[in-house]
Amino acid sequence: MNFLLSIFTLLLGAGCLALPASSAPGAVLPSTLKPEPHQRDPYDWKARHEAVRKRNEAVKPEYVMIGDSITHRWGGEPSGDSNQPGKASWDRLFGSHAVTNMGFGFDYVDNAYYRVQHGELDGISPRVIIILLGTNNLGHRKDTPQACADNIKAFVRLVHQKCPSSKILLLGILPRKEKDLVEPVKRTNRLLAKLQNGKNVFFAEPGKALLSADGVFPQNEFMGDVVHPSAKGYEVLEKELAVLLKKLDAKFRGGKPAGAHS
Repeated sequence: MNFLLSIFTLLLGAGCLALPASSAPGAVLPSTLKPEPHQRDPYDWKARHEAVRKRNEAVKPEYVMIGDSITHRWGGEPSGDSNQPGKASWDRLFGSHAVTNMGFGFDYVDNAYYRVQHGELDGISPRVIIILLGTNNLGHRKDTPQACADNIKAFVRLVHQKCPSSKILLLGILPRKEKDLVEPVKRTNRLLAKLQNGKNVFFAEPGKALLSADGVFPQNEFMGDVVHPSAKGYEVLEKELAVLLKKLDAKFRGGKPAGAHS
């Protein structure tokens, strides 16, 4: 009887080990991360979510950039926003590639998590996934740097689960004009830098190129307001990102005219 019980236990254990990864319980999310949709901006958030899903199904992008309004205003497709001061910059950076702009105005990390949970990366395998999130968590919701970094860590983990063969380029939160957010942004970025592993997760701070000589605040000419870059600011970020993508992906061909997928 003991022998049979041992065999049964072994078989049960083997069966549990053989369960597909999708059935394994997910990691516990930080208590400050609440995956949910939102409707804080005047555009139709749910309609944009569907537009992103449909584009990714049709185009199978080589790159995607996930973010908030800073990303949305950069350019690319799906658009849905007439205010895109970075459009020319985006076209120069990505024009010859199939790319999806997954920037949603006013998104917290929580909202981006919900979007990816609900299909925005399903069925695709971009060579590089660029993440630029967190400024709204710090600036609007007033999360602590640790809470913001913990939420982004969970988001990076989810993105990797959805697209395990993709490289993830995590960008530091861009500098803002508000004095009270200078240190929270810096502290959060120091925490985010610890998430890189040199294999499939990489970290960079292109926003440093926006700073004035004092190294504290962004230059006025690079900012359209307290948080969003101007056209010149996007040009600076474009050049920084082009260097990063060339290092990460030998197939990247930045700087060419916009192609059919722009």
